[in-house]
Amino acid sequence: MDINYSQHQNKDVALVIRICNADEKALELLYHNYYQRLFRFIGRITWREDLIEEIINDVMYTVWEKAATYNHQCQLSTWIFGIAYNKARQALRSAGSFNDDSLDDMDVDSSVFGTYDTGLKQLEMRDFLESGFKVLSPDQRTVVELTYFEGLHYSEIAQLMGCPENTVKTRMHHARKILALHLTNHEDVAG
Repeated sequence: MDINYSQHQNKDVALVIRICNADEKALELLYHNYYQRLFRFIGRITWREDLIEEIINDVMYTVWEKAATYNHQCQLSTWIFGIAYNKARQALRSAGSFNDDSLDDMDVDSSVFGTYDTGLKQLEMRDFLESGFKVLSPDQRTVVELTYFEGLHYSEIAQLMGCPENTVKTRMHHARKILALHLTNHEDVAG
């Protein structure tokens, strides 16, 4: 494990201990430490800018209320992202945008991309990745995000999402297939 990550994690755990004692400054620091990661994570699950800030605030309020329940059996980030995942699902359900049924077998529509100009490669790649995430179900996006961007193991993701590890593996398998098809469609249009 990266020493800097471990030190950062220990500092965040110390903040949670302070939060248990109603230290508002500690909550403010923890909020600052997690804001960007939560913003990206929640944004990729929901694709709803209007919900992101509200969900982040709900997550941090829950951390404030439940800090004493953090039992150190998982990394603090896993615990916080678990709260974020559940809050995002609740928000999508309330907004009528979340379907509990798996979207693993959905048909993937190819996206129409403009001409491939070398000056736009980086911008187009970012747009492609975002469009690729949009064809995934919220649960698939969560698994991809937590695996590749947060570095969590399948067992941690399973604990966070409240499902068996094999379900996480299945979601990742289907997400990769969908993204590969999306990439193929993108290359066909760009080529």
